[in-house]
Amino acid sequence: MAGLLQALVGASEKAAHIARLCRREEPLFQLLVAEKTGADRNRRFLQDFKTLADVLIQEVIKHDLGKEFPELRGHIHGEESNEFKNGQGETVAVRVCATPGDTAALLLSVLEPERAAAELLAAAVHRDVALEDVELAGVALSIPPQDLAIWIDPIDSTNEYIGGREDVAPVDGIAPAGLCSALVLVGAYDR
Repeated sequence: MAGLLQALVGASEKAAHIARLCRREEPLFQLLVAEKTGADRNRRFLQDFKTLADVLIQEVIKHDLGKEFPELRGHIHGEESNEFKNGQGETVAVRVCATPGDTAALLLSVLEPERAAAELLAAAVHRDVALEDVELAGVALSIPPQDLAIWIDPIDSTNEYIGGREDVAPVDGIAPAGLCSALVLVGAYDR
């Protein structure tokens, strides 16, 4: 099972990069928010949102882990539906394609006419993440991947992520309002 922990950390780092990219690029961020409705909606909130960042992060983690550990395919699940409605009312299933160009084309079908945004996100999706942590590389897990399943909460507290403000100064290292960071939860459990 060498490498699973490293793959989980690598996938999380790529996910964090996508979340930071989406928050940093304000015009991009405004394109990415969709309100959840029906069975997907969390009843605890008056409004519940998912972002394309949520869905993309979830699909990147599924793709990257499934590619490296084929025995996990079909056992990597997440909180978000991967479907988005585009401007023409068509439902698009967001996924990672074989090439950055194909992924950009799929994302463009959601973000039309924002080609630059689709290409920026596709580049982040296909970006290689190099982890140079010697301690992490030395950790071996004794649980075989075929015994595991993975649960992804791509951006925990999406409402706070959406409302996060960059201009709020931390007090004693704690943000008094908004959300200056995003938490990507990836949990492994026994099948």
